[in-house]
Amino acid sequence: MNNENGTNNYTNMSKIQRATGTPDKILTGYGTVRSAELKAIYTFLERLPDSEAEIPLSGIESRFGKPIQDGGHDSSHIVDCIKFMHSLDLIERTAQDVIKPINRTLYPSLSFETRLLYHIRSQSEDDKYQLAEVHDLLMSLTDTDHTNGFRRVSEDQMLERTRDKSRFDIRWTPEKVSMWANLLAPIGAISYSSEHDEILSSPTRVLLHELLSYHQINADDPEGILPALEWIHNEFIPIFYDVKGAPRLHIGVADTLESMVEDDVLELIGMTDVTQTVRLPKRIDKTAEPARFVISDAPDEPAYWHPLDRSERRVIA
Repeated sequence: MNNENGTNNYTNMSKIQRATGTPDKILTGYGTVRSAELKAIYTFLERLPDSEAEIPLSGIESRFGKPIQDGGHDSSHIVDCIKFMHSLDLIERTAQDVIKPINRTLYPSLSFETRLLYHIRSQSEDDKYQLAEVHDLLMSLTDTDHTNGFRRVSEDQMLERTRDKSRFDIRWTPEKVSMWANLLAPIGAISYSSEHDEILSSPTRVLLHELLSYHQINADDPEGILPALEWIHNEFIPIFYDVKGAPRLHIGVADTLESMVEDDVLELIGMTDVTQTVRLPKRIDKTAEPARFVISDAPDEPAYWHPLDRSERRVIA
């Protein structure tokens, strides 16, 4: 893939700059961190002119903290957001509490949502991958009645799954699972309803549209569906429930692709003379094993807005 760094490689992970002096706290322990605040803070930092690319932590606290009666700011949740982004190599934080964004050249044209997912998934070198592992475990969950994965699971099912299958020696609790679900739902990787105790495995249409569109513009094989989905699986979100042998697509992802086909945004093409195909759990666009795809411009509709943008658009309207 000819990515924005000029390399011909499907992975940017070897290029990521690791932040120094990151917190020891595990990522699933940040129960107060919310995606909307992460996006607001990081967007503010990223828009600083190069001459002001560094800012004291106190400046962020005063801008985003909640004013209190003595004239100061309640900023404990802001500090947690800073620690979380520091752990994910989105920012650098010096010993003098000076903050600056890093890795700004990695996928700069992609949304904050997809870049946050990339940073979560890039933590493969140490225990910080346990946040991404929860998503892996969701997508690899199958049984005799759900051979292509589960469309929806309960929080209790997810908790049991992490306790039984996690490779990390940490104490999995309902709070850790809820933290993961509350973080990933607003950026479109899953859907989550705490009221109905339900986690839906399907990513949003806007998320897949953004990534497939990027691949179509930047890849050496722009219309190859297998390399496109493998790139998404490796760098952003898990979309196969099994990658042994021929990767098999998860039913939740297939549902999203089917919706995009019905919206006339995506076309899946089967070709008998092509060996690199994707095995679908059901026929979509008249094929069970597409080889190529064509992605069109997204309609200006809520299904093709990122969840955090939907909230902003409702406020503006």
